Amino acid sequence: MTLSDKRIEWEARMKEWKESGRNVAQWCREHDVNVHQMYYWKQRLQKENADTKETANWLPVQVTEGSPVINSSPIFIHVHDYAVEVPVGAESRSSS
Repeated sequence: MTLSDKRIEWEARMKEWKESGRNVAQWCREHDVNVHQMYYWKQRLQKENADTKETANWLPVQVTEGSPVINSSPIFIHVHDYAVEVPVGAESRSSS
C-alpha cells in the first residue's frame, strides 16, 4: 500500500469517526483500529492540511519578454517574518 493509499484510507476513517459522534477510544474499539495510530494520523492529516492552507494563497505570475515597466519602484514581497525586495530591472534566471 502506497503512502497515498494510506492517506486516503485514514482520511476516510477520520471522516467516519467524526460523523459517528463517538470519542476516539470508543470508535477505535468498535472498528478494531489502534488508538495510537488514530491519533498519529489525526495529527499528521491536520498538519498537512495546515501546510496546504498556508501555501494555497499563492497565485501564479507570468512574465513575458518585453513586458512593459509599469512602475519604477521595486517590488516588495512579504511572507510572515520574511521580506524580499525585487529591484527594478532585475532579470530572471532559470536553472538548467
